Amino acid sequence: MARPLSEEKRQALLVAAADLVAMLGVGASTAKIAQAAGVSEGTLFTYFATKDDLLNQLFVEIETNLAEAMLAPYPKDSGARKRFRTVWDRLIDWGLANPTRRKVLRQLKLSDRISAASRHHCEAMYREAREIVEQSLSGRVDPKRASFYIDTVLFGLADIVTEAVAANPKDRESIREAGFDLFWKGSAA
Repeated sequence: MARPLSEEKRQALLVAAADLVAMLGVGASTAKIAQAAGVSEGTLFTYFATKDDLLNQLFVEIETNLAEAMLAPYPKDSGARKRFRTVWDRLIDWGLANPTRRKVLRQLKLSDRISAASRHHCEAMYREAREIVEQSLSGRVDPKRASFYIDTVLFGLADIVTEAVAANPKDRESIREAGFDLFWKGSAA
């Protein structure tokens, strides 16, 4: 009779994978990941059939964590700028609270090891937040460019601002505000 899988070991593997992917990229070996988690490499493959399965599960877990932060209630009766500012602040706050996950997510989003199914699953989690951003940008940007503004410019700028705040915490609010203004005013061009 097979022993039940331990959620503790599974989480240890995901944490170790995140730490090593943040440091070494997606090329981090399964042997190093298992060693960092305190298990054998064979145990890793008991929990994740392949390295790609491990990376996809890590991607989904990080995206789920970010989506949960983004999907807290929004100020419904406020204007577009205020609703978008809420999105912005949540992105920055999550990035500052999760520096390793942010680095890992950046690498996994670019990796060809993340399946289309994992990407589609994660995109579906952001529908409400994306609708708020799209509504906020309505009339400000060419609808054909909205995806570029959201998927590339917004997330890229939030990442830059998060790095700047982490490097200069005493200037946290002015950097956050400057980044917001850059996106908000730049999207009206």
